Amino acid sequence: MGVARPLGVNFSSDYNSLYNITLDTAGWDKTVIQVVAPMVGTAYLYGTLDAGAVQGVTDGNAELAINFSPIQATNLATGSAVNTITAAGTYKVENNNQFLRLQGNPAGAGSSIYKLLFYYTKVS
Repeated sequence: MGVARPLGVNFSSDYNSLYNITLDTAGWDKTVIQVVAPMVGTAYLYGTLDAGAVQGVTDGNAELAINFSPIQATNLATGSAVNTITAAGTYKVENNNQFLRLQGNPAGAGSSIYKLLFYYTKVS
């Protein structure tokens, strides 16, 4: 038996204005990302275990997370491993980090996604 949770929100407006989305994926086995065309630019995939915690002050969270490193996703149409998303499609990320970040061009130039959806799954 498995459990799944669609996040139920189109994250494209956040991505298109902030050029990154950071999600707390703790407790989930996989995250599926669907990018709906048109997509302009490149989205980079990053993960971290560092919640940005400050002892005695905060346990950290997705907003405070730091020290991101590139991670891989699997393009579900081709089965190939990618660490950037350059085209619309569906991609699966194994959640081996607590936080997942999808980030566009840091300067924001020429980066936009029409619709961006996330879906968490866990196999029990």
